[in-house]
Amino acid sequence: MRGCREGYPLVMGNRFHGGIGKGAMPLLHRYLGNPVLSFVGRLLFRAQVGDFHCGLRGFDRDAVRTLDLRTRGMEFASELVVKASLAGWRIAEVPTTLHPDGRGRPPHLHSWRDGWRHLRFLLLSAPLAVPVSGARLLTLGIALTTALYFAPLHFPRHRARHS
Repeated sequence: MRGCREGYPLVMGNRFHGGIGKGAMPLLHRYLGNPVLSFVGRLLFRAQVGDFHCGLRGFDRDAVRTLDLRTRGMEFASELVVKASLAGWRIAEVPTTLHPDGRGRPPHLHSWRDGWRHLRFLLLSAPLAVPVSGARLLTLGIALTTALYFAPLHFPRHRARHS
């Protein structure tokens, strides 16, 4: 991969820039799962990666060992990108083409379960800004709930106009 020779510690394929063959990726993954999870990853970690879950990756092995990667499931794909981004790594992407799997076995990916695990990992790994925002919203919710407990909220009645 040319990015490794140019000094990038991590180089990833991007199937959305290279191409996805007919039947190579389920529509749910192509139009919802991968784009949404990749967007969340870019948003939370400022990772300039368009395809968080492409399995085609080249990396500096010694550098990756410093990231202390821990996950064992499908969210490993996100963990590598997240920790590399938090470490300030430059990440290169190269267009790659995804072809249909010719192995004749069902996929091992469980769309909703694995998608949830990825999203949960991203949210739990997010920098302090996200938990702080969540704590603020929780505090606001508790305050409003407490206020409504002691004094019910009344809305002015709206009369429908008859023509």
